[in-house]
Amino acid sequence: MLNNKQVRVIKRGERAGTIEAASRVVPAGGGAATEREIKTVVSGWVSEHRRRAEEFRQTYTSLLKGAGFTPARG
Repeated sequence: MLNNKQVRVIKRGERAGTIEAASRVVPAGGGAATEREIKTVVSGWVSEHRRRAEEFRQTYTSLLKGAGFTPARG
């Protein structure tokens, strides 16, 4: 692994509060967030998710190949 980051598991009971907190994006100035600032933050989240998903897919594929599993193509 290149860098170890702490992972926080969100349980079902905590999910609603987490979504609510994520929707309250506040810029550094402390005022209300503009639509552009929110789009920038969300697009950053999406990019990070895509990068991590691809990294997971590659790692999982190499793990399976190392165990001798050859996936069916098609």
